[in-house]
Amino acid sequence: MTPHPIPKYLSKPPLYFLVFIIVFTLFVPLPFAIISPGPVTDLLSKGVKITGDLKPAMSEQQMKSGKLFSLSVFVNNPESKPPGILVLEAWLRGDTVVLPNEVVYEQGETTKAADAKAKKDMKNSEVRAAIAAANFLKQAYPNEPLNWSPSDIKFVMEKVGGPSAGLAFSLALIAKLREPQLIADRKIAVTGTIAESGKVGSIGGIDQKLISAISAGASIAVIPKSNCRDITVETKSLQIIAVTNLSEAFHGLISPEVAKSMRCKA
Repeated sequence: MTPHPIPKYLSKPPLYFLVFIIVFTLFVPLPFAIISPGPVTDLLSKGVKITGDLKPAMSEQQMKSGKLFSLSVFVNNPESKPPGILVLEAWLRGDTVVLPNEVVYEQGETTKAADAKAKKDMKNSEVRAAIAAANFLKQAYPNEPLNWSPSDIKFVMEKVGGPSAGLAFSLALIAKLREPQLIADRKIAVTGTIAESGKVGSIGGIDQKLISAISAGASIAVIPKSNCRDITVETKSLQIIAVTNLSEAFHGLISPEVAKSMRCKA
């Protein structure tokens, strides 16, 4: 029996149909969220402002020589559906993550609602960060009066929302108002939510935020300990300090020996 020959090429109609399907898939809008590295904000020089007659303990020179970066990510809004070609490009880039919309946003959530929620989350985070910093300083220096209140602080973060800058806000306040040596001429990147008690919570997009930290020239990244398991990118150029609360973050930055005990476990 003579075997049926295997065709070496597609006939024109199936070939045209295949090309059409490929082209259609590349340009049809898809319900995915693309998360990529976002901008960093130096909280010492830009993000945290001291208002009124209150004077920071950190000098202008110390603010220029040291950096405390708050990290962020870019993510398309819930109503935008990127075309397949952008989704494919994001998958291939290596510094982005592509997730179904329903993983990032609530079902039926609008762009307006998402923006409002992000702004509200950030505002609440700012309040919690100020209270957490004040509580920490009261405990650390019980015999010294706290000469400031949350109303003396103004946070300035452009085009950024959500709660993940909370830990960075608290550390920036402590450094600027009481402990300049916390920064000590270093470039430090920080991410993590904060509670009034000082408890640090996990955040999304940890890989993309660490990529932003490396691009900004940071040598240290303070992150929630609960995010250690989510890291998949190369971080050899960064010293990771993984923490569960504000006190651990403070002492990890003050003491190199303490910092060594706060590495992410392999």
